[in-house]
Amino acid sequence: MIKIGLKILPLALLLSLSACGKQEQASNTNSREQAAQQIIEVATAQVVERNMRRSLEVVGSLEAQDDVTVSSQLSGNLDNITIDVGSVVRQGQVIARLDPRELRFRADQQEAALRQAEAKLSIRAGEKIDPHKQPEVRAAKSAMDRARYDWDAAQTLVDKGDISRQQFDVYRRAFEQAEARYEAALENVRNLEAAIEEKRAQLALAKKQLGDTDIISPINGVVKEKLASRGEYLQPGKPIATIVQINPLRLRLEIPESFAAIIAQGMSVSLNVDAFADQEFQGKIRRINPSVDEKSRSLIAEAEIANPAGKLKPGMFARAQIVSDKEGVALMVPEKAVVSIAGINKIFVVAGNQAAERLVKLGARDGAMVEVVEGVKVGERVITSQTDKLQDGAAVSTPVS
Repeated sequence: MIKIGLKILPLALLLSLSACGKQEQASNTNSREQAAQQIIEVATAQVVERNMRRSLEVVGSLEAQDDVTVSSQLSGNLDNITIDVGSVVRQGQVIARLDPRELRFRADQQEAALRQAEAKLSIRAGEKIDPHKQPEVRAAKSAMDRARYDWDAAQTLVDKGDISRQQFDVYRRAFEQAEARYEAALENVRNLEAAIEEKRAQLALAKKQLGDTDIISPINGVVKEKLASRGEYLQPGKPIATIVQINPLRLRLEIPESFAAIIAQGMSVSLNVDAFADQEFQGKIRRINPSVDEKSRSLIAEAEIANPAGKLKPGMFARAQIVSDKEGVALMVPEKAVVSIAGINKIFVVAGNQAAERLVKLGARDGAMVEVVEGVKVGERVITSQTDKLQDGAAVSTPVS
């Protein structure tokens, strides 16, 4: 049994080694085939220069012209709210109302107190007070004038020796007392006048607070959020609704530094959004940042986009094109070389035997060619076919001409 086993063992080893050799050979063959399959044959085109009107294609998000949170200025129960999400509102429109009863009672009380104070001075509602026309002041003034006349006459008589100095002093003291009564009457009326002005201010404040129970929209727009409900008790500053102005809309644009010299206020902007792919919207550049961002080397500009039908919505992604009247040298590539994904444009450039991915910013289109504002250099070769199969670093080959 032992001898037979020793003869069989070498044969099994030989069979095992033979099988491993075949598997290794097959593995090497498969690796070479996979390597050959990973090389993608592509067509290319050269980046060329062309004189043309400068234009720029940029992307951005639409923003509301104004975004306002409307809040209550007073505390109280929310008696009524007339808007909801999506409601169109006008500037000055009442959108909610607090319970006005307590404030109406307070305003009536303030008005009654004011009318009582005005009656004491015999003046009409809102009439300006002239202290010198008040009866008690006029009477005191008349008495003072009479006392002054008597004192002046006594001065003449005492100088002639017709009356004694003691009698003269009686006239002097009578005048001083009349003068003091006159000043007191004036002071009393002025105090009443101040009290009336205070009551008028209190009434005006009460009426303002009563008016503030009507909560109004400060802008034309659409309700974005409803933040309170009928019957809720509100504190001052409690948000009730958020309103956005959507006509016009803002479009924030990042302009490459190389285009900073030709961007100006008033330039036309055309844009497209995915929701209305077959429609073009128009606007104009209204605001330009005075400085270039050091990190992105971009100039921030804002365009106003007309939106009378309300089709465009804040937050929508937009592709915009700005066309300048100035001509210049542009770098052009075939439009089919551009790969666009979620608003990001990229091009694959041949670098040796590999595809190098470049993020680019586009400009004007001219037939089948498109301007590349940023991302490639003149003379480089861009890949124009099989771009959907490429990634950065993919092995590529070009047909031998």
